[in-house]
Amino acid sequence: MKILLDHNLDRRLKNHLPDFECSTTQEMGWASALNGELITLAENEGFEVMLTADSNIKAQQNLSGRTISILVLRAFNNRLATHVEMLEDVRHELQRIGKGEIVEVFQRQVS
Repeated sequence: MKILLDHNLDRRLKNHLPDFECSTTQEMGWASALNGELITLAENEGFEVMLTADSNIKAQQNLSGRTISILVLRAFNNRLATHVEMLEDVRHELQRIGKGEIVEVFQRQVS
């Protein structure tokens, strides 16, 4: 599966997803692209999923008819360690996500 990491995620997160073909927006030269343009660029390059921490993307983007999906990491902070802790749930959702879907993965509460 080909995954794009949005610019709001730590680029080192891709090192924790070795089972996937991951690239960052910075590597692709798309760091300044806005969401709609970024989604189109990613889709045209064959990315199947975009990982992002942008919780507003669900309200801003309509993915009807799109082949790319978006997985939103919803956490209390945007640190690499926090997102790494969420990867079990991220992997689970990556197996289930369908084309044109936006799915949110929430950080688990620490008891």
